[in-house]
Amino acid sequence: MANNLNLYDPLFYAQEGLIQLQKALGMASRVHRGYDKEPQQKGSTIKINKPGTFTAQDAPSNDQDINAEGTEIKLDKWKEVKFGLTDKELNSTGEQIIADHIQPAAYAIADDIDMNLNALSKFVPWYYDVAATSEIKDITRVKKILRDNKVPLNIPDTLFYEVGSEMEAGFAELFASTGFAGTSAEELQRTGVIGQKFGFNIFANQNVGTHTKGTASVAALLTNGAFVKGSTVVNLDAAAVTGTLVRGDTFAIAGDPQRYAVVNDAPVTAVGNAFTAVQIFPPLSKDTADNTAVTLSLMNHVENLVYHRNAFALAMAPLSEMGREFNVKVETVFDEASGIALRARMWYDADRSKTKVALDALYGVKCLDANLAVKARKVM
Repeated sequence: MANNLNLYDPLFYAQEGLIQLQKALGMASRVHRGYDKEPQQKGSTIKINKPGTFTAQDAPSNDQDINAEGTEIKLDKWKEVKFGLTDKELNSTGEQIIADHIQPAAYAIADDIDMNLNALSKFVPWYYDVAATSEIKDITRVKKILRDNKVPLNIPDTLFYEVGSEMEAGFAELFASTGFAGTSAEELQRTGVIGQKFGFNIFANQNVGTHTKGTASVAALLTNGAFVKGSTVVNLDAAAVTGTLVRGDTFAIAGDPQRYAVVNDAPVTAVGNAFTAVQIFPPLSKDTADNTAVTLSLMNHVENLVYHRNAFALAMAPLSEMGREFNVKVETVFDEASGIALRARMWYDADRSKTKVALDALYGVKCLDANLAVKARKVM
């Protein structure tokens, strides 16, 4: 980039920051994305299109709405990276400023987005416990669960298998064998990229989360009360139970094919042999009678995640440029194709003789459909 660029122009930083942010996105580039064109502030709730589904009907049939049902997402994450540039640094080339400051700043924001998207694995109730040493079943058996849940599996570009470092190593060792993987083994050995296997785009991510189970003393519980279809809160009890349930613990209810995840922000502690006000996701799929058997699945594990793109969503919106009224240089850039927005601000700090630069982004994440994902649990 030439030296004659106006390095005091925040639009330059915003545009370059957006490019670097898009390059650094991990899981965010592999989920459903929505946006609002109007400037928003932290805490705003916006409505984005939710991918729709259709049903084949006897012809002639009634119109089915092609506008996917909207879903509300709260933009509750406002993340910023701020740094100061000395006069000497401002005299550097554009490439140097990008490499030293803009690129790592954008990466930090992208990393935060990625961590929050990975945290949505707590909302996924389905799982398959992968082998201690990676094997083909770690893919095929997970795919069976998705197929049984009627996940669309015929478009490979929408199917992803996100793995942490341990499973990345295991899959690389498994597929790098020339005898097993054929000619594709050479490509894996050369690039280190596992690529597409059995219809999944396998990618590694350092932000794959872990789950530390609750301390519930027994796994066999009962519903405490009758609950209607659509309920998002249930009560559970047992003849004798102590300990806690935490976000990410999962359970099955007898007679209900749907599994559920506990999603309370704080641990739910057993009082009087009962867990009260247990928040669940997804909502109950059917009416449930009192004293119906419930089976918990409690396991410490790495949350490798297999999912369809439409299981999760990232929503963003531009931030306000009103700081211009106070002699702050402000520019927001927004890419409608990707739904990614980034703001850059610049001002002079006379006390420190530095030009301050801030990059910030406003976003929210949400699990849209827990049945479009499965956790490939690696037991810890």
